[in-house]
Amino acid sequence: MLRRIAALALALLLTPSLPWAQTRPVSSSWTARVKPYQVMGNIYYVGTEDLSSFLVTSSEGHVLIDTGVEQNAAAVLDNIRALKFDLKDIRIILTTQAHYDHVGAHARVKQESGARVLVAAADAPIVSSGGEGDYLFGPEYHYPPAKVDGLVKDGDVVRLGPIALTAHLTPGHTKGATTWTMTVKDAAGREHSAVFLGSTSVNPGTKLVNNEKYPTIEADYKRAFAVERALRCEVFLAAHASLFNGAEKAAAAAAGKGDAAFIDPDGCRAAIDRSQKAFDEELVKQRAAAGK
Repeated sequence: MLRRIAALALALLLTPSLPWAQTRPVSSSWTARVKPYQVMGNIYYVGTEDLSSFLVTSSEGHVLIDTGVEQNAAAVLDNIRALKFDLKDIRIILTTQAHYDHVGAHARVKQESGARVLVAAADAPIVSSGGEGDYLFGPEYHYPPAKVDGLVKDGDVVRLGPIALTAHLTPGHTKGATTWTMTVKDAAGREHSAVFLGSTSVNPGTKLVNNEKYPTIEADYKRAFAVERALRCEVFLAAHASLFNGAEKAAAAAAGKGDAAFIDPDGCRAAIDRSQKAFDEELVKQRAAAGK
């Protein structure tokens, strides 16, 4: 009897009881730890091997962009500490998209730092509900809900001391997907335009035609591509490190190339080109299937 009770207790301990503790695809590269590094000036990479988190620092507090999956909270926080920054100096957490692989650790990081979470209005209900209501994933991809402290509109400038991050809404991937831009200075004091590119990829299963949950999805994607192409993109950054070759650029910077390693306007344009090509091809395919 005692053995059965012990087995039951163990089973209860090992069974996820929280609503967001469900099976979700998590690549090993998403959680693999890497050393944090300086991108340029006051921008630091504090994410994992492939899920980006960026810390933008100032003497008046810091801004964190994206936190990764829920499991990445400890890695992101440890990376920030490793750079000798105080977690309590993180004042604002920003979001590029409300999917579990980019905001899953928002709640934990907010709890540890006391930072305010700011999200585009269309993605705010998704973040605050832990994934509920997402037009594609919904309840199957829950994550810990995070209290949203403020809403972001297109063109808003989030300021913290000398930091000024501008929001460019690039919806489609999520309804509130956001590209962020700022000016960063290199070691010589020269200014460069840094772009944290919002995702415009089309996830498997996304309906681009006759989408009742998202009727404007085609127009939104097309608008997002136009917005991103209009940006002056010198320092190219993105929500996945593999998209902007973060590890390779960090290695090149450490090997002597310095800040120049991260100046990559061609890479930025190529990423947008690839994404739009994939979107266009999928749209043609879905239109044909729908008889349009």
